[in-house]
Amino acid sequence: MKHLTKTLLAAGALAVSALSHAAPVINWDVTASGTWTAFTSSAGTGAGVQNPNPLTLIWGTPATPFGGQSSLVINNPVPATTNILTWYGGGTPPAGYIAPSIALTHSNNPITGRTLTSAVLTAAVTLKPTNPVGPNLPLPNINYAIRFTETPNSTATGPCAATSPPGNPCNDIFVLVDGFLNESFVYDGQTYFVNAFPTSGGNLSTLSNTACAAAGAPNGCFGFTTVEGQSTRLAFGLTISSERLQVPEPGSLALIGLALAGLGFVARRRSAA
Repeated sequence: MKHLTKTLLAAGALAVSALSHAAPVINWDVTASGTWTAFTSSAGTGAGVQNPNPLTLIWGTPATPFGGQSSLVINNPVPATTNILTWYGGGTPPAGYIAPSIALTHSNNPITGRTLTSAVLTAAVTLKPTNPVGPNLPLPNINYAIRFTETPNSTATGPCAATSPPGNPCNDIFVLVDGFLNESFVYDGQTYFVNAFPTSGGNLSTLSNTACAAAGAPNGCFGFTTVEGQSTRLAFGLTISSERLQVPEPGSLALIGLALAGLGFVARRRSAA
């Protein structure tokens, strides 16, 4: 009887121990949004750049009678919240494991006068476990600094700093000052990785030394360029995975985004009681 009692106590302890390790999260609600929180122009802080709403920056005087100003617009996902599965594996996750995140649209028009030179995009992201259900996990806001260079509307002054299509004016240049990384967080004793990466649109890459210098950035800077007279949309997605993803494109780790660089975020689910 004494041995049986010891056996039951040991079994009970094992059961309690098993219950203390929560099951991995299968599904998450992911909510992401961004706003412009700072910007500068060639005339100084804010001067010459219009900010009619938190999502839009507009600048320049149209260089042609029927032309428009240039602009940089944040496109927040619609709907704002998407439910996705946790990706257990490596490589690029399938579409069902990717939540739409913040996108940027640059309307590149021939302009004169003052131009945008830098901006700060502030991203807010909230995760909510839905299977099993848990509380909202608001992540700290992340500020993404962007350098922008409005290049000449004509190649007559010399070669372009950034490659442009034959016969076109020079491409404009965007540099993501801080770069973007995959980050991890711990929830109920499990480690998860939040990954943000381009899903469509402009090509994020390491820019040429000439393009970096034109933007006032060091060699090896990370960003993209846009063609004059066109609108370029750069969209990002978010994935929550069980391991750090290996992104195929060198340096194409994450944005506006999506939005989770430098989280250092640790969350533990609160007791339902």
